[in-house]
Amino acid sequence: MQLRSLAIAAALASSTTLAGAQQDVRVEVVDAVNGKPIVGANVSVYDSAGVVPFGGTFSDQAGRTDLRPPIRGPFRIKADKVGYDSWTSVQLHPGGKAMYLRVGMAVTRSPLPMIVRSETSCQQLTGPGTAVGDLWAEMKKALTAAAVTDAQGLVPLDVDVYERVLDRDYGVVSERAEQRARIARRPVMGISWDQMDTSRRGDAGGHEVYRAPEAATLVSEQFIRTHCYAAIKGYGPEVGLTGLEFRPAHVAGLPELAGVLWLDPKDNSLRAVNFDYLNLPIPLRVARTTGRVEFEQLPGGQWIVPRWYIRMPRVARVAGNSQTPARDSLIGYQEVGGAARPAGSRPLRTASNVSPRDTDDAEEDSNGPSVVGVVYDSTLGRPLPQVKVSTGGGKYRALTGAGGQYEMAVAGPLNDSIVFEHPRLRMFHIADAVQPISVPAAGHAQASIIIPSYNTLRAQLCGRNETGTESQGFMAGYVRDPYGKPIPRAHVWATWQILWVEQNGRLVSTNQQRTVETDTNSDGSYVMCGFTRGAQVLAKVSIAGKPTVQERVMLPPAMVLEKDFVLGGIASRQ
Repeated sequence: MQLRSLAIAAALASSTTLAGAQQDVRVEVVDAVNGKPIVGANVSVYDSAGVVPFGGTFSDQAGRTDLRPPIRGPFRIKADKVGYDSWTSVQLHPGGKAMYLRVGMAVTRSPLPMIVRSETSCQQLTGPGTAVGDLWAEMKKALTAAAVTDAQGLVPLDVDVYERVLDRDYGVVSERAEQRARIARRPVMGISWDQMDTSRRGDAGGHEVYRAPEAATLVSEQFIRTHCYAAIKGYGPEVGLTGLEFRPAHVAGLPELAGVLWLDPKDNSLRAVNFDYLNLPIPLRVARTTGRVEFEQLPGGQWIVPRWYIRMPRVARVAGNSQTPARDSLIGYQEVGGAARPAGSRPLRTASNVSPRDTDDAEEDSNGPSVVGVVYDSTLGRPLPQVKVSTGGGKYRALTGAGGQYEMAVAGPLNDSIVFEHPRLRMFHIADAVQPISVPAAGHAQASIIIPSYNTLRAQLCGRNETGTESQGFMAGYVRDPYGKPIPRAHVWATWQILWVEQNGRLVSTNQQRTVETDTNSDGSYVMCGFTRGAQVLAKVSIAGKPTVQERVMLPPAMVLEKDFVLGGIASRQ
């Protein structure tokens, strides 16, 4: 299905409706408290109701911008910026003389709430004053600014795009990459069904193309009207963020988008949207079609998409026989995506280019001896930032950036070890977290880590289930006190019911209760194996002198549940 950017993209891109002899409107945007210029406010011309945008731009270093109003009919001026309350003018009328508006924007004072995840509450969008409405008000500012930036081509981009074939464990089988310099807009790439299974070319729907959603789509009235929303608390890799979950308001036969928009409550900035396609053709339902689009605000106020991808299952038809019907089998995944940056800026090493050539490029950029590399997390499908990298003695240190890359200058020659430190590396017991390294006197060395996929981790950490048909599921996370300090030697255990156990094709027992347990390590981490597919789990944590914490959680389809607990305070919830 090709998602359209709908009317808003055309309205934002078009300035032909504004032209004529009408004089410009000069707008100056300042802080309402101190009068200082506000850089990067999205200032737009709207119709008299303040609904349909005619065009817009961003305030400059002096807080100023010029707009061209419509030739006829009343209009309004609206100013938005993340972290400030939206400002809308009174109704204005075109005239033969230039207009001047001084816009005073007030800092948003009320912090956005942190919401506990709800699996049942999903409502239509409401105005400010509710958890959903407050979240949407901030997210819409960033999405609209991103749509304006893209539609008008305000930021020339250097873009690296890729197409990949992955195996079942997300390992790269083949890859085709392309670089494009100084293009006006980020390319919109997609995957069609007939790319997944060539035997189905010509089938109904085989020509449909599935793409990552654009900002203009997410803020369009049609999309908002056909989806419901819920405010949720960040979980797993999004801990600390606030999410606005969306899903189709009505179940239908056509493909639909569901997902979560993630916002950082510390500065109200939009981070990313994680999305899934629903109601895809039956063969594609053997695994999720999913993806991620990240957002970044530039110093001038424009918003770009620095990284994005969409991943779809590759299926093959397995012939049947007299005892077994034909079926669809998952053989891997197809992925397209890329990374974009303002033209001329230094590229980030991202998920799309985790390969030896990355470290080669880093070597060319470095003037002295150094250790370079990347850290990529296959469980999340993206690079891992904020990983501490140091030599064994701690003399040299570095930190991975947003693209998972690092570069650590050393005074070579050096024979030592490289130590990678991050909660996810410790939690999953990644063996490569410590590696020997040798740096020549005037050269470079490489050290990288790829955290395996959930399937590989399950096999490495837990082994097979009792029937030997698949790896056991596991639960992993951290136990901390209300101040974030790890709690070692806390007892963690989980129980669940299974209705039947099958061995060699026979039902040998029913309604069993299973229990797994462990104690946390010195850093507060734990891993428990032995979970069965679809387990509905009662998890508990206890330590002497503190009340026991318990929560009901469900093992997701990947059979890995990442779950942190707070002991001695309010428990975190899935």
